[in-house]
Amino acid sequence: MLWRAEAICTGTLAGYNAVKYGLGMPMLILPRSTAIGDIIAYANYKMTTKEGRRNRYTFAGAEYFNRMKENNLYTTDIESIQNRIKKLNLDGIFSYKLI
Repeated sequence: MLWRAEAICTGTLAGYNAVKYGLGMPMLILPRSTAIGDIIAYANYKMTTKEGRRNRYTFAGAEYFNRMKENNLYTTDIESIQNRIKKLNLDGIFSYKLI
């Protein structure tokens, strides 16, 4: 999936938030304790610097991949990921009907 993972996840979040915005509901901001929340916050911060605008931030990219490992966000253990999401009360968040 490589670079597609970021597009799928951020696109899903953007669509979800577009509906919430249209309904006057607060948008979902994923916490940095999730890989998606962290890569969004990290890339947004890096884009404020000249050097940061020269890079692309992907899960497979060396810079961000190393960051994921350092922050214990990288794992292939599905149960661990599910538990992390449940602890954040985000389990099934995109399955709730908004309209």
